[in-house]
This record gives sequence, C-alpha cells and structure tokens, in this order.
Amino acid sequence: MSSLQEMLNLVLSSPGNLYYHLAILFTSQILLAVAWGHWTRTGRGPDTGRLLWAAGGLLLTRVMLILASTIVASGTVSPAAFLPPLERLLDLSLILLSAWAFLPILREHPRLGIGLLGGTLLAAALAYMYFAVTWPDAEAAGIAYNTYWQARAWEMAGVLLSALSLLALLIWPRPGLGLLAGALLAWLGGHLAQLLIPPLVPHLAGATRLANLIAIPLITALGFQEALRWVPAFSPSIIPSSAAIRLLDLARRVERARDVETALASILPDIAQYLEVDMAAIGLPAAGATPGVHIVAMHPSGRSPLPTLALESQPLLAAAVHAREPQRVETATADQETTALLRRLGFHGPGPLLVEPLMDEEEVLALLMLGNPISKRMFSETRVEQAHAVAEILAVALASASYRRAVERRAERLTVTVREQEAERAERIASLQEELERAQQETQEFARRVTELEEESTRQRKRANELAELLHIREEQMREAAPSPSQVAIYEQELQQLTEAREALERELERWKERLCELEEERDRLKQELEAAQEQAVTAEPVEESAATSGTIVADKRGNIILADRGARRLLGRSEADLLGVPLHAAFSDPMWAQAVSELMAGQTQDGMTAAVTFQQDERLIRAKLAHLAARADGPSGFVVALRLEAEHEDRAEVVASLTNELRTPMTSIVGYTDLLLGESVGILGETQRKFLQRVKANIERLSGLINDLVEVTTIDAGRIELTPEPVDLITVIEAAIMGLSAQFRERDLTVRMDMALELPPIKADRDGLYQIMLHLLANACQCSRPGTEVTVTGHLEETQEPGLPPYLRVSVTDTGGGIALEDQPRVFQRLYRADNPLIAGLGETGVGMAIAKTLVEAHGGRIWVESEMGAGSTFSFILPATGPDQTGEEGG
Repeated sequence: MSSLQEMLNLVLSSPGNLYYHLAILFTSQILLAVAWGHWTRTGRGPDTGRLLWAAGGLLLTRVMLILASTIVASGTVSPAAFLPPLERLLDLSLILLSAWAFLPILREHPRLGIGLLGGTLLAAALAYMYFAVTWPDAEAAGIAYNTYWQARAWEMAGVLLSALSLLALLIWPRPGLGLLAGALLAWLGGHLAQLLIPPLVPHLAGATRLANLIAIPLITALGFQEALRWVPAFSPSIIPSSAAIRLLDLARRVERARDVETALASILPDIAQYLEVDMAAIGLPAAGATPGVHIVAMHPSGRSPLPTLALESQPLLAAAVHAREPQRVETATADQETTALLRRLGFHGPGPLLVEPLMDEEEVLALLMLGNPISKRMFSETRVEQAHAVAEILAVALASASYRRAVERRAERLTVTVREQEAERAERIASLQEELERAQQETQEFARRVTELEEESTRQRKRANELAELLHIREEQMREAAPSPSQVAIYEQELQQLTEAREALERELERWKERLCELEEERDRLKQELEAAQEQAVTAEPVEESAATSGTIVADKRGNIILADRGARRLLGRSEADLLGVPLHAAFSDPMWAQAVSELMAGQTQDGMTAAVTFQQDERLIRAKLAHLAARADGPSGFVVALRLEAEHEDRAEVVASLTNELRTPMTSIVGYTDLLLGESVGILGETQRKFLQRVKANIERLSGLINDLVEVTTIDAGRIELTPEPVDLITVIEAAIMGLSAQFRERDLTVRMDMALELPPIKADRDGLYQIMLHLLANACQCSRPGTEVTVTGHLEETQEPGLPPYLRVSVTDTGGGIALEDQPRVFQRLYRADNPLIAGLGETGVGMAIAKTLVEAHGGRIWVESEMGAGSTFSFILPATGPDQTGEEGG
C-alpha cells in the first residue's frame, strides 16, 4: 500500500501535479496532430472525422482545466469550491470521447453513437451545473470533496461507463482494439480504486489521475495505429475490371511459358505497376547444400547477375519459407534485417517490405517480395489483400507450369529411345491429321451448305407450287372476270422467273453434292494413310517390360479417347482402332472407374484437376490416376490417365486376412480374463483397480473393432462380401451394438438415448452386416462427442412417395461432435489414411469404419448420408428396404 500511496502522491503534490497536466496536454496534442494529418490525407472520411473530433475534445478538456486553474489562481474564486466538480466532469468526458471514437458498435451505427455521446454529455453537464451550485456551501462547512456524495457519484459514473464500454467491446469485437481495451481497464481500475481506497488528499482524485496517465497514451497510440491502418475505400468504378483480366493473362503466360524465369521477369513490371510498389522481386528455391532463394526476376531491372540469398542470413525469407505465411515489415526506419535484404536486392535505404510465399499445398514454389524503399509508403490492408490475390494467382500458374513440365519430362523419357526414328513419321502423321481435319471441316461445311441449299430448294419448290396454284386461281378469276392481256403477261413472266430460279438452285445443289462426294473420298484416303502410318509407328515401338503393367490414355475435352499407348491397350485388351473415339468412362466396366471419370470431368474432385481410383478388370487390380491436360483460353483441352497394374494386392489381402484371424485368438483370451477379473471371481477389486480394468476392456474393445475393420476392408478389397438375409429385429441389433461399446461410452461419460418407433417390422437383412453398420456409426459418435453429452439413436418406418415401391426403414445416429464442414463431407465415407489425408474435424472415425458402413449399406440395397450443423453435431442416417436386399451371394467392392 505504501508504494501505491507514493505513486498517487507523485500526481497530487508539486511538482508532479504540474507534470501530470503537461503530460496529458502534450499527449492530447499528439493525438490531435495525428488525427488532423489523417483527416487531411485520407479524403475526410467518416471515421477520420470521428477521430479528429474526439482528439479535439480530449485536448479541449485539458485546455478548459488549465484555463479554469488560471482563473482560480487570480484569487477571484476559491480553488476548492470550483475545481473538484469540473475536474471530475472533464475526467468522465475522456472516457466518453474515447468510447465514441473507437467502439465498433458505435462506428457501425453513427447516429446511435452521436445520440449516446450527446445525451451522456448533456446529462453530465446538467449534473455538473447542479453540483457546482451545491458544492461551495458544503466546502465552506469544511467537508472534503473526496468524502462528499458528489465524488462518489462521479466515480460510480466512471466505473459504469468504463464497464459498459468494455462489455460492448467484448460483444462486438474487432481486431486491433487491444489498446482500447487496455485504456478502458485502466479507467475502470482507477475509478474503482478512487471509490474504494481512502483518499490521501481532500479534493483531488489521485487514482483517477494515475489511470488517465495510463489510458490517454494508449488512446493516442490507438489513433496512430488507426492512421497507419486506414486505406481509402475505392468504388468499383475506380478499379477497372480489366485489371483482373490482365492478371489472369499474366498467369496464363507463366503457365504456358517454356522458360518460366523469363516469363516471370516479363510480367513482374506489370505486377509492380498493379500493386503500386517501388520494388518487386521473385525468387525460386535454390538447389544446393545450403537452403537459399535464387532471385530470377527484379523490378526495376538493372542489376546483373541476380543474387542468390541464403536463408540462414535472411531471417525474413526463412520465416516466410518455414511458416508458409506472408511476412510483413511495416516500418520506414532502418531495420537491420530489412535493410540487409534490400541492400542485396540493390537498394540502399530501408522501407516497408512484404514477402508472399507462393504455395502449392505444403510446398513453397517461390517467394514474391514487394517493397517501397524509395517512397517509404506503408502497405494498406487493401494493398495487402491485392498482394495475397496476386500471390495465389501466381502460385496456381507456377504449380500448373511445374506439373506440365513434369509431364513433359516423363513423356521425353518414354520417347527418348524412338525419337530419332519417329521424328519424320510423327511429322507425316501430324500433316495427315491436319489434312484430315481440314477435309473433315470442309466436308462438314459442304454438308451444311448442301443442307441449306436443299432446304432453300424445298422452300423455292413450295413457293413455286404456291405461286402456280395462285396463278391457276388467278387464271380462273381472270377467265371469269375477263382479265386484260397485260396482267396475264405479268403473271406468266413472274412464273417463268421463279421456274428459272428453281432450276438454277437445283443445278447448284447437284454441283455441291458432287463436291461432297469428292471430299468424302479424299477424307477416306487420308484416314487410310494415317492408320497405315500409325500401324507402322506401333511396329517400331520398343518392347518394354513395363508395357504389360502400366500405360497411358489421352482423351479430348469431350472425354473421347484419342490416344492409347501399348501398355494401355494391353491392360484394356483392345486395339487402338477399337479404342479411338470411345468415351473415357466406357473404357472399363467397373462402376468405380466411371464414377471417377464423371467426377473429374464435372470438376467435383478434391482439387478439381486430378483424381485417383483403384478398380478390378478381368480379375486384375488396376490403379489409375486421372488429370486435366494444360488449360487453354476456353477451358481444359483434354484429359490424361496413367494406369498401373497392382498384381500383388490380392496376395497381400490374403496375408492380412490370415494375420487378423490369428490375432483374434489372443484377443478373445484377453477379453475373457478381463471379464473374469471385473466379475470379482478371483477376488474383490478396489475402485482404482476396477477403473483400470474398465479402461483396459475399453481399449481391448477398440482394438477388437480395429481388427474387425481390417478383416472387413480385406474382404471388401477382395470382392467377397457375403450376405445371408434373414428376418432381423432392428432394435435387438442396435441394443447389441450399444452393449458392445458400453465400456467406451462409460469411459467417455456418454449416455445413449434410443428414440425408436413402438412397432418396427422385422427387416430381411444380414444380421452380422447390420450389426457392423450400427457398431461403426455408434463408435464414430462415441469418439467425436463431447464428454458428458448424449448420443441419440432413432429409427422408424417410412412410406415412399412413388407408387409401387416398398416402404423402407430409416435409422439415424446423432452425435455432439461440433459438426463437419461442408467441404469435408464428401470425404466422410472415404478411407482416411492419416499419411495421405488430413483428419476431418467433427468426425470421430479416423480409419476405414465409415467406408465399411457405406459398403455394407449399399450391399443391402440401401443408402447412407450425413447431415451436419456446425457448432452442434452431425447426424448419420441410412435407409434399408423393408423387404431386404434383392440378391444374396457375392458383391463386388
């Protein structure tokens, strides 16, 4: 307490009293200067005006207090009778002005802020007028203001105002307002201390003054931060739409460039101009023993050769590479790391610097460095967002270019042995293909023209017939009306002209038909030459050992096969002539292949560009990787498929099945002895021993579940799912699954609530398969639900809306795992191997359980899906026909 009293005495006694007023005055002047510069520089926006008015108000409170002290010093008024209420009013105004200037809720609703500020200041002014009239009499009676009820009223008002402002900041937060929270906490603590601690002097609020010394500099720093962070809001018309098109064109140039470094150097001036920076550089990871970044492009250019920067000597670049996040240095003053980096890039002065890593998933492809070492201009938030967008576009372009180069290198390795022999043949084939395409285009054009001429001829014939009929009618009318010879001559002349036009069109139609026949013969001749050249190229290909186990297929943008190498033709068992023009999804009969092709062509894969699938063809397991070819301006130009035969998969499946079956015997013994111990058949257990044994049993059940999953996966992969349909009581199966997981539910303190229909008919299904489905769904809910919550199982019979279809049973399991994100839901029923895929938040299953459940449900003729509510949980539902699966026996997985 003595230390606190000493601190309070510093701001209450001379000369600390004078220093206090000067410190608050000078800090307020600094805030006003920052607000004024911000207001004049940024176009007089609403928030800048609010900051300027608040800064002016804070300075005005200090000026008023200094003027009042000067007036009192002249001896006309007693200081003790005049200053205490005024100082309390002005101290309260500091909190009001700061909250009005920076609270987000008041910024979002300007009228509300002005109303609250005006109303509160008016109420405080009225209270001061009353206090100023009543206080002098009490002061004359020798009462100290700190013990008077007015002081307590002022302090309670300060506490209430600070607390309400803090509460509003917590309810409507905004990044970067930690300084405001610190200032409000200082005022709250100061007013509480003044209210609760016995006063050291009669009239002055020492704790409040100390709080002002802490809070006002924080408010000034917040104003300075606001001025630095402010970016003028551009209207959509200021930023032309051509900028986005220009950026995409620059990215396309990088993607298609043979020399990526040259392409980056050519587009870097445009990027620097778009982002309005003094300096821009792009560096690629340098190969060598020491990690580094080799600068491949600089703007402005002029330094040669471009440097290679070691990461160990450039902490800013090392942080961007290791953290895989942008690094931003917002300072125009000398900074050792920034200055050293800019000096290596050819600039001798410091300045703001932004380093953007160009990422492809977790790999850093390059670093984009932006800086203003000349103008010293800070990076606004809008400029930083634009830099992020440019970095993402460049990263996609570099990744695509890298993938394209990898494909090209692989193609070069595959064709290096026959390149010299096939150079002339490839040129001839390309020429024939070009001629064939031109002939086909001309044929199509001529056919279209012939069709148009036939239609025109038909119209002219119809027109001639109509005119002839009309002429006949007119002739009859003329005979009846005795027409003049001149009218008859006109009609005959018109008819003759139409007849001549029809004959001319028919002659032109015949000429086009002859030309069409000639073009078709030319097309057939070119096609025969092309097939002969291709067969000659096939006979010249070297025999490779890998041809029997791998291959490549290329399809056009419509998904039709245009090229298949020797390995692919062997895996398909078809000739190239049979494969050309075949839709890609029809190349293999396995439905998983068709689904993967459809998802890739629709852009529904995880990254939209690649897909992978394993399927069976002629009792062989084939692994396929599918990808888009390099994109053109009008979209993807085709697809490429890499095929690989996995001959050892079935043998591995047999070994895994044998090992898992051998694991079941010791597991059964462990379970039996654990149940024997828990049943206290060999002695009474203590509470701790029972808890340990229950935990052992829960983990044994979990291990047993993993072994069963392994057996199920092996069975599915081998295509030997066996279903034995029989009438099954669904509620009995669900209760058995719950009891099988009872130790795990007990370990996580979870309860299971069953909400089932009173009467459910027996369902015709495989009992073990239905038990496995419920076991996996309940195990997932157990693993992801929050401890102490409830897992809900519902089941009821539903009638279909379509006439003639049987009813079905619907079963749902609801957990409290917080929900699964929409973008993660397509991966829920896939096999989740941690080495390949990131775990899904909100999903308890981390292995193959959900994939097994989906396979078993579909084998029963049903369907399974998930519905999720973020922040609450997920509901896994499946439906089964009440009549059971249509067939039994083996199902292919």
